Amino acid sequence: MTEQEIARTIALCAADVARRAPTEWEKLLKALQNLTNHRRDECVSSPADALYVAQGRAREATSLLRMLENALKTADQITEKRK
Repeated sequence: MTEQEIARTIALCAADVARRAPTEWEKLLKALQNLTNHRRDECVSSPADALYVAQGRAREATSLLRMLENALKTADQITEKRK
């Protein structure tokens, strides 16, 4: 699978979960927002020798959060293109 195919699959699965359990989905997004904020704080306060690791973690958390926040919109776009 390509990275784009993986992202599509994640978006479709996440959108399915979001539609089936909206309250739990919102709780998950809130938890991921907290994780992302924590990773950013770690990046800002990390010593120079750990900066790249902290930055990578912050980027990954941010990327995951954005992907899941946009899952419904992305899934709708994928579904529309398939018609």
